[in-house]
Amino acid sequence: MTVSLTQASVLVIDDAPTIRQSIRLTLGNIGITRVDLASSIGEGRRRLKNGSYDVVLCDYHFGDGMNGQELLEELRGTGELPLTTVWFMITAEASYEKVVSVAEVGPDDYLIKPFTGALLSDRLAQAWEKKQVLGPVYDKIGMGDIEGAIAQARALLDSAAAQPYRSDLQRILSTLLLEDGQLEAARRMFEAILQQRMVPWARLGLARTYNRQSRKDEAESMLKHAIGEHAQYIDAYEELAGLYLADGRLEEAMAVYEQCLSIAPNNVARLQKAGNLASMLGQSTKARELLERAVTYGGNSSALAPETLLQLALAAKRDGALSDAERYLRLLNNSKHKDGLTAQVVATLAGALFSGRPQDLEPLQAYLQDTAFTLELAVTAIMTADFICPPSQAGEVPNPQVPPYRWLMAIAERFITSKHVSGLLEGACGQRASWAGYVRQLGSDIGELNKLGVQLMLQGRHAEAVERMVEVARRTHNTRLMLSASHAIVRFLKTGAAAERERRGLLLACEEFLSRLHGAVEEGVLYSLSEELDALLATD
Repeated sequence: MTVSLTQASVLVIDDAPTIRQSIRLTLGNIGITRVDLASSIGEGRRRLKNGSYDVVLCDYHFGDGMNGQELLEELRGTGELPLTTVWFMITAEASYEKVVSVAEVGPDDYLIKPFTGALLSDRLAQAWEKKQVLGPVYDKIGMGDIEGAIAQARALLDSAAAQPYRSDLQRILSTLLLEDGQLEAARRMFEAILQQRMVPWARLGLARTYNRQSRKDEAESMLKHAIGEHAQYIDAYEELAGLYLADGRLEEAMAVYEQCLSIAPNNVARLQKAGNLASMLGQSTKARELLERAVTYGGNSSALAPETLLQLALAAKRDGALSDAERYLRLLNNSKHKDGLTAQVVATLAGALFSGRPQDLEPLQAYLQDTAFTLELAVTAIMTADFICPPSQAGEVPNPQVPPYRWLMAIAERFITSKHVSGLLEGACGQRASWAGYVRQLGSDIGELNKLGVQLMLQGRHAEAVERMVEVARRTHNTRLMLSASHAIVRFLKTGAAAERERRGLLLACEEFLSRLHGAVEEGVLYSLSEELDALLATD
C-alpha cells in the first residue's frame, strides 16, 4: 500500500540551528509535520538507534569530525538504517558530486545549498515514490530472504511501473546474485551493464565477482584501474585492501588503507580495520593512533567493536600507559556488545588482562575451534597471554599439555596456512623465544603434513591421503588441511574402493569441511568441490 509523504517521520541532522529550523519550516509548508532535529553526528546516531524514521535529511560537513557520508556508510553497514528510509545529503560543497558518483553506499539524493523549498519538495517526492515502488524488494532483504528478494527484483524488472527505476533494480539484483553465490549469473549481469554504460558500481561488482571466482589478477587490475580513474573511489580501495589481506599481502593492504583514510579519515569501521592490521604488523604506535580515532569518532556507534577497546588496552600496556589501559578496560566492561562468541572471547581476555591472572584465560580453550574464533582474535589472545603469563625461562621446553602451550598448539594448528600467518602468530609472542619457536615448529609440521597429503594424491594413493589427512583436519579445523582432505575424500570415493560404512562417514566429513570452508577459501574452488560432492551424494 502506498503511504503518503505527508505521513512520513523525518529526522534533520545539522549542526547549524538556523538551518535545522529552516528545513523544519520548509517541511511544514509541504505538509510534513513529524520532524525531529539533531545537532550532531552523535545525537543523530542516538535518535536513529532509538526511533524509526522514514526520511533523514543530513548535512554533509560537521567540522573536523565524521561527515554525513561516513555516518551513512556506518548506518548501512550496521543495518541500523532500513533500506526503505530515504536519506538526503545536504551540502554546500559542490565537490560532493564527485564523492557520491563513486560511492557504493550513497544517499537517495543530495541538495547543494542554497536550495528552495520547492526543489526540496520535488526531489523528496521523487525519492519517496522510488522507495514505494522498490519497497517489496527491500522488505524481502530486510527479512533475510535473499532468494525472495531476487525473485521480486526480477519480477519488478518486467513491470511497467518500475521502468523509471530500472538502473536501481539492476544494481540491486546483480548485487543480490553475488551475495547469494550465483557468481556466473552475477558476472553476466555486471558485464552486460558495463557494455551499455561504464558505471562505477558495476565495475566494482564485477571485480568482486572475479575475486570470488579466483580470477584475482583480473580483479586486482580492474580495481587499480578504477582507482586510477576515480581517486576518491573509497569502495574500490577497500575491496583492493581486502584482496591483499586474503592473499597475505599485509603491507600492501596497509598502504591501501592509508590511502583510503587520507580521503575519508573518520569512518569507524575502516579505522578499526586499519588499526587492527597495524597491530598485527607490530606497528603499535600507528595501531593505537588509528584505534583511538575510531573510539573518538565512534562514540555511541554500534560499529565500534569491543575488540578495538581491548587492542587499545593492550597498546597502552605496551607503552606503559597503565591509566589509559584501565580506562579502555572500563569502557569495554560498559560496552553494550555482550552477545556472540567474539564478545565472550574479548570479555575473557579483558578480564584476564585486568586481573593479571593467567588462570583467567582458561575459558579460551572452549572457544578455539569455533568458526567465529578468528585469526585476529587468536593474535590478540596470544598478545594478552604474553602480558600476564609468568616470564619464560631460558631453555624452557614446550609442554602441550599445559597452558599457555596448550592454547598455542590449538591456535597454531588451526590457523597456520602459510609462513606469513606463522609470522603473525610468532610476532604476537613478543620476546618469548620458546613460544615463537613452538609456533614455528607447529606451522612447519602442518605444512609438511599437507605437502605429504598432496604428494600421495598426485601418486594416486588416495586411500593413504585420506588416512593421513582427515582425522587431523577434523581435530585442527585448519583451512589448508580441510581443503586438502576434501580433495582426498572426493578422489578416493570416485575410485569406488570405500566400503559402504566408510563411504558414509567420509561424505559426512567432507560436508562438514566444506561448510566450515565457506568464506575462508576461494568461491571457485569451493564451488567445484561442492559440485563433485553433490554428484557423489546423488549416487549414495
